[in-house]
Amino acid sequence: MDDLKRYSKKLAMRAMLFPLRILPVKKNRVFLINDLAYNYSDNPKFVAEYLEKNYPGTFEIVFGGKAPADPELAKNIQFVGRNSLQYFVKAMTSRVLLTNSGGFSYLPLRKKKQYVINTWHGGGAYKKCGIYMYVDTPYFRKDLKLSANQTSLFVSSCTRFSDVVSESMLVPRDVFWEVGMPRNDCLVHTDTGLRSAVREKLGLKEDEKLILFAPTYRKPEDNYFKESIAISYGVDVDRVVAAMEKRFGGKWKFAFRFHPCVTNREELPGGNCMDLSDYPDMQELLCAADAMINDFSSSMWDFMMTGRPSFLFAVDLEHYIATTQVYTPVAEWPFPQAVDNDRLESNILNFDAEAYKAACDRHYQALGGSETGEATKLVCQRIYEKCQ
Repeated sequence: MDDLKRYSKKLAMRAMLFPLRILPVKKNRVFLINDLAYNYSDNPKFVAEYLEKNYPGTFEIVFGGKAPADPELAKNIQFVGRNSLQYFVKAMTSRVLLTNSGGFSYLPLRKKKQYVINTWHGGGAYKKCGIYMYVDTPYFRKDLKLSANQTSLFVSSCTRFSDVVSESMLVPRDVFWEVGMPRNDCLVHTDTGLRSAVREKLGLKEDEKLILFAPTYRKPEDNYFKESIAISYGVDVDRVVAAMEKRFGGKWKFAFRFHPCVTNREELPGGNCMDLSDYPDMQELLCAADAMINDFSSSMWDFMMTGRPSFLFAVDLEHYIATTQVYTPVAEWPFPQAVDNDRLESNILNFDAEAYKAACDRHYQALGGSETGEATKLVCQRIYEKCQ
């Protein structure tokens, strides 16, 4: 019934918004949304910033969602409240619409006049999605097709992603464009200026190193339609820090960041650590971090671009694989794996940098990695072409 309700609501929205099709499409208007956190971050942010900087005065850039706390970060970008009347009007009259997930399936767009780009929100091919993860019912398929039929371009980080997501989300394979994700450009080619700025913002001293713990969300009772919850695994913060200092030297700080979809954050890691869950941009944190602990979040793909150590820690490893399922077998992932604190500590103390690099290279090649380091530039060039 949940899938029927979801589909019915979208049809109702499309019917209500249909009269807005009478409004003319504005040739230079670009509408972007972060359909996960609804803030100014992720791929849409990097695209917006590039358009503003490299095509000054060319576009009317509209961002659907919350404006950054510092208005100077996006002073030439319009921000409209999510699901406000202005939000719908701007979206329905934009020549190009860009999303990092979905968010446009309930809009009755004009396919010949409007161009929709999906940059997605994760690299590699890990957690299953669409019909292979949730409910393969006629109504859920119809729901997915609402979005798929309006997708003009789907940006991809690797060949395997294009192959499996095309099937999972019912999107034609020929609309996938394997150039990498805009948000990863700063990781493929390390942005030292951004790295320094973020570390300073976090209050890190020059001699301090940062390990970031960033697990993905969980669904109560493994139900896709329920709100996401956080899980800390009971990670032993002090043991992790001690192991990092022993293996890599220097002083280490531990920080955690929960997935932006998480609503219940009661289960927090104990010990001396920084809560960065409300830090707006994950990619900035990845740029600043010296090591990472992950579970099934695709940010492990992103962080792999830096060449810095990444560890997998998931006490529910077998359950997650059985219920959520993954496109690429966990045994093929290059990250040292642990299901308890003892193993995590051992993996850190015995980390082999050369073996890790070789494993990452094999993994990247096996998935057909396509991170160009110029994804932002290429996507913005495509936007420029479509607005001409």
